[in-house]
Amino acid sequence: MAQADTQDTQRSERCKALTADGERCSRPAQENDFCYQHDESDPTVSETETETADGEQEQQQQQQQASQEETTDPEDVDVEEVEIDADDDRIEGVLAIRRTVQSTAGELIGHTFDGVSEITATEEGWQAVVEVIERRAVPDTQDIIGRYTIELDEDGVVKGYRRRDRYRRGDTAAFDE
Repeated sequence: MAQADTQDTQRSERCKALTADGERCSRPAQENDFCYQHDESDPTVSETETETADGEQEQQQQQQQASQEETTDPEDVDVEEVEIDADDDRIEGVLAIRRTVQSTAGELIGHTFDGVSEITATEEGWQAVVEVIERRAVPDTQDIIGRYTIELDEDGVVKGYRRRDRYRRGDTAAFDE
């Protein structure tokens, strides 16, 4: 109900002048039903044309929303035909390590967490490479980013960390080589 009221309000608040290409002006209307750029001397849309145009716009919006929604019925997918290349337990392990690293890196290292760039399984557990903002700058392309390696055991308990290098956010020359 509130949505319908909002749509009616938006329709009536739109400028009723036609633009050079024959479309209704999209600017908000002032007290005289025209925007700051149009007035009574400009061609206008009639009320019936306004309702038709608004109805067409609503139909287009509904079609766009419908096309964005999922169209595959999950029951139609045959799970047995899908091949799984990765071990599900390993994927869950990587995701758990990622969550652990995200939640602890900033506090552990003492700088603002920026992102995880690598997670690798090792013989002793896990190794994660994270980036933290060591010094903020304006513009942010001049931020000093520190890359740290965090070592975790198989259960995700942090065993240690070390800084690998530093770089300016906008300087990618070291990575392009």
